[in-house]
Amino acid sequence: MTDSVSGVDNLLALAGQAKAGEIVLDPEVAQDCAKAAQEAIASLQSVRRSMGRQTGLLPLGNFDCGHELAQILSDTTQQFLDRIDKHITCLKAIHDMVGAQVAATMTTDEQTSSALARVNGQVAG
Repeated sequence: MTDSVSGVDNLLALAGQAKAGEIVLDPEVAQDCAKAAQEAIASLQSVRRSMGRQTGLLPLGNFDCGHELAQILSDTTQQFLDRIDKHITCLKAIHDMVGAQVAATMTTDEQTSSALARVNGQVAG
C-alpha cells in the first residue's frame, strides 16, 4: 500500500516552499497569477453561497416521490458544494504560493528604493 499525495497537498507544500524563499517566480507572472487566483476564489465563494441556500429540502409536494427527489437534489447540491470547497482550497494554496513571491518582490523593491535614496542623499550632500 502506497501513500499518495493529493494535488492539494502538493500545492500546500509549494506554498510553504515559496514562503520560505525556495521558489522564485517571475514577479509579473506571480502578480498576475495572484490576482487571477483571488478573483477565482471570490467567484467560487459567491457560487458556493448561492448553492448553499439550496441544500435544504425543496418543497416538491407532499408525496413520497417529491420527498425522494428533494433528497436527491439536496445530496447532489451538497456534493457540488464539497467539490467547490476543494477548488477554493487549491486556489488559496496557489494564491499563497504566488502571493509569497509578490510579497518578497515588494519587500525587495522597497529595500532597493530605500538604499538608492540613502545613496542619492549621500552623493548630493
